[in-house]
Amino acid sequence: MFAVVDKLPVQARMPAFAQGLVDNEQEAIAILSYETQVVPGLLQTEAYARCVFESGHPAVADETADQWVANRMQRQEIWTRDRPPVGHFIIEESVLRRNVGGPEAMREQIRKLVEANEPAHMGVQIMPMDRMPHACLDGPLVLLETPDHQRLAYLEVQRASFLVEDPEEVSNYHLKYGMLRSQALSPSESMRLLERLLGEQ
Repeated sequence: MFAVVDKLPVQARMPAFAQGLVDNEQEAIAILSYETQVVPGLLQTEAYARCVFESGHPAVADETADQWVANRMQRQEIWTRDRPPVGHFIIEESVLRRNVGGPEAMREQIRKLVEANEPAHMGVQIMPMDRMPHACLDGPLVLLETPDHQRLAYLEVQRASFLVEDPEEVSNYHLKYGMLRSQALSPSESMRLLERLLGEQ
């Protein structure tokens, strides 16, 4: 079944519609993410995140953007836990070709993606723009596994989000993600593409 994330009051540190994801990712033992529009929040640099928030419409106040950026950076501390979660990310090539924040911000962001692929518990793959067939043309997807091995899926569109808990539905999303991994560039091919993109900035 689909459980719509509760409409919480807008908190000082994050948009309410993202609360369901953040609550679960902080305890997750595994995070799998496919992104179609922007670099996943857990891998964004501060400059990239700020540009994403400041590009929104209607515009948010500067202090709100500051709070959201700080919170996004704090979320990334999960990678420094004593036992960090397994993290795997598939990112559309078109995301990396959108000049978010300017050339220097993009260079910094791409370097961070290269570094994210180095730890044994992490992986980054790029989906080429011309790749067909494509198992997930219907949008981004985040898969989470909790410490008690419950598997969840998180779907987001505009300012609405859904947590999917039904095991059969979540299993279908895992099958979809598995196919995506086979269709994307391999990790080594992905790193070569990132290095080429660095040279183009």
